[in-house]
Amino acid sequence: MRIKLHKAQSEPFKDLFINRTVRHSVVVASRGFGKSYLLGAAASNAVFELLELPKWVPNKNVYIIAPTYSQVTDIYFPLLEYQIGLGAYAIKSSRDTGVFWFDRDVTLKLVSFEAVERLRGTGAYFVGNDEPSSWTKGVGFKDAWQGIIEPLISTRWSPARAKKYGAVSPGRSLTIGTPKGYNFLYEMYNYPELDPDWKSYHYDYTRSPLLDPKEIEKIKHRIDPIEFAREYKASFEESGVRVFYCFDRKTHVQPVEPPYPPTEEEKGEDIHIPIDFNVGYCRLTINLVNSGNNYKVVNPEPSLTRNCFEGATTSKSCNKAYTTNRKW
Repeated sequence: MRIKLHKAQSEPFKDLFINRTVRHSVVVASRGFGKSYLLGAAASNAVFELLELPKWVPNKNVYIIAPTYSQVTDIYFPLLEYQIGLGAYAIKSSRDTGVFWFDRDVTLKLVSFEAVERLRGTGAYFVGNDEPSSWTKGVGFKDAWQGIIEPLISTRWSPARAKKYGAVSPGRSLTIGTPKGYNFLYEMYNYPELDPDWKSYHYDYTRSPLLDPKEIEKIKHRIDPIEFAREYKASFEESGVRVFYCFDRKTHVQPVEPPYPPTEEEKGEDIHIPIDFNVGYCRLTINLVNSGNNYKVVNPEPSLTRNCFEGATTSKSCNKAYTTNRKW
């Protein structure tokens, strides 16, 4: 086989297959990290471990679960068959079914998430979960892991059974994807806090030699910051219930000097001006809070509001409100 991993990809691979210090790895990585290649390399290595076992050992299955059938046929099959070269070791393989058959009843099956229910009742020595945040059809990632995938491993390839069969390791899994908010992938990413059999890894775009940092920096200024944080920084960040989720008080709220000297009455007074940005012209109210925390609302005449803010941009409207004389 022809497998060449970059430094960051090698870390979870070594822990799973060389040092064998963990059973379940969760890799959260940016776009362009080489997630599919890492998963293909891990599945191929699991196949060769199974080929060392006698033919009578049951459930010598390796599964890669991808979000869609097209990813099974268009991404994973050619990756395994040609790029990694697994086809040279298989008795036969089928792109349509996504199956590789080997000696001693060892199989590697590529499964689309839409068909994950068909795995119930089987066993798996290794399962690779690809982009589980995109597993939105059917039962969903959490129910699929807890009700189908994890039992494939724990009920057929426990440490006791692996020892009985003479395997080098009990059943394992590698879950890898780019985050999409605080969903079940986030929960799984934190499993190592509860179970030493689990380990998590985080890689942003700077850890991938397959990406050009200068090119990514250009993209950073063109796309939504939440989208950039997810796709390239591999962040679980989401907008939540915030409408203006790009707002940052430290960045967008700054102290300013008054545009004219305040009167004695005005000293120590805060001015709050909320602006309702409409298509035609803006509406605003003037909210005054003095040093004694007395609150007063001043409603300007609509004609004044229209004259000051009609057709103005956000920046111009704020500047106009800032410089307009307070004698409404």
